Amino acid sequence: MPKKRCKQKKQPKVKRVTPEEKENILAKLQAVELEAKEVEFIKGLMHGNEWLCDQLEKGLLTIAKLRKIFDIQTETVSRNPRRNNSGSKDKKSKGHGRNDADAYKGAEIVNVPHQELKPGDNCLDEYCTGKLYEMSDPGVFIQVIGSPLATATRYNLQKLRCALCGTIYQASLPEGVSDKKYDENFVAMLMINKYFISVPFYRQDRLQNYLGIPLPSSTQWDLMYEHKEMLKALHGALWVDAANGIGISYDDTSVKILSEIQAKKKAEKGEKKKHNCFTTGIVGAYEDHRTYVFMSDNRTAGQCVVDMIKKCRDEDADHPILMCDALTANIPQEIADDLYVLCYCLVHARRQFYELPNGYDDLADEVIRLIGKVYYNESWAKHLPADERLKYHQEKSLPYMEELKGFLESRRDEFEPNGVAGRAIEYVLKRWTELSQFLRHANAPIDNNITEQALKLVIQTRKSSMFYKTLDGARFASHVQSALYSAAQNNINPCGYMVALLENEAAVIENPEDWLPWVYQETLNVIQAAASKKEPSSPEHLDSG
Repeated sequence: MPKKRCKQKKQPKVKRVTPEEKENILAKLQAVELEAKEVEFIKGLMHGNEWLCDQLEKGLLTIAKLRKIFDIQTETVSRNPRRNNSGSKDKKSKGHGRNDADAYKGAEIVNVPHQELKPGDNCLDEYCTGKLYEMSDPGVFIQVIGSPLATATRYNLQKLRCALCGTIYQASLPEGVSDKKYDENFVAMLMINKYFISVPFYRQDRLQNYLGIPLPSSTQWDLMYEHKEMLKALHGALWVDAANGIGISYDDTSVKILSEIQAKKKAEKGEKKKHNCFTTGIVGAYEDHRTYVFMSDNRTAGQCVVDMIKKCRDEDADHPILMCDALTANIPQEIADDLYVLCYCLVHARRQFYELPNGYDDLADEVIRLIGKVYYNESWAKHLPADERLKYHQEKSLPYMEELKGFLESRRDEFEPNGVAGRAIEYVLKRWTELSQFLRHANAPIDNNITEQALKLVIQTRKSSMFYKTLDGARFASHVQSALYSAAQNNINPCGYMVALLENEAAVIENPEDWLPWVYQETLNVIQAAASKKEPSSPEHLDSG
């Protein structure tokens, strides 16, 4: 959380004045040699204070009303040009949480014909002789029904036993009922609950016991982990796809793995760092999709990206654009500088000034204002084609960036180099080239927010489940999260996608690149088309032997 820059003043003592005392004070003011404006000012203060007390006692005073009276804005509003200029745009009317019927894309569709009429019938109106025809848009009613994660059906299969020989004959399962105890939809929802919406095993276990469908934590893990090989193969394909993106954004966060914590305690002093654990988030950007990959192990984000580029990126591909924060561990030092374009996050630069303590407001406010202007331009340019976006920033944002650089250079000598303000200024000027790459390269991002947002998935899982037992378990979680998050962020139903993977597990292991979220539907269509062409064999064609 950013530090508050407004220092709280000491609470004043409350002094109540009776109406008689107030009139006495006002009368004395008239005798004092003050200008009329000054007298009116003091009167206004007294009447305003009286009004505030009265409104407070009546329960009519709110924070919003106080801000409006005193014309006070929050830091976010006052330093955000997009909000300040919002009056020039048409405000969207509130939807009050209502969703259009077309928003329920996963709903089952039931076509209901009219119970009494059909197209071609006469109109029922007494004075009308027209005929009825079917409208293109039907009436729509949406009904949402609740159900637990797991619902069970118990089949009591009739058994018949011969009274003489004792042979037992048992009924078969009804047609269309699988002999699997847990179907693919259920396993997919287990993965989503655990690794996408961060519900720990023990909570799901407890809930299902309350609902009368036991689901032990160990069973949940076994059902998911038996698909380890398929998810590992898919993760490898996602890894290669991310490595060959136009741009690669990455960052990492810490992760607790019990086996590595114990190994670190037992390791010698110089070997302890080898057991530090991180979850790295990597986003590979393409023109038509984005690939999200997570990896939990002993490597930092910079080391992961080095291995990715060296082993998986095509040699004929253009130099990648790398976006990260300015930590030394994130810089791919094992790759030559001329083989990639390195960008640093502008949000991290802004944060250096936003977190300055009191006394540096003139410096911080000007930096935040200029960076805000750049982000206002980005809000318009981010939807443009890459070349047009670059041209737009060069025309609109370059003057603000040059003004920012000149302002910092002019203020540099006013502060100690090792002071908080001096360090903030040096942070930006020392990394100016990397911070301003979006002014020179068409596909260079302005910040690393996309990766920071992706890592929230990992962080919320860490907050709810706290740790993993082994490195293998942490890697498995990364494999599941990579598949689900890549699907969701490309507007693909993560549950439907995971079900398709589970139902075609062997095919995914054999050709995982055909089952990436943005191409898997085409693969399914090919399989279904091939299956429909196969005609069932007739009895004459069967081998009689």
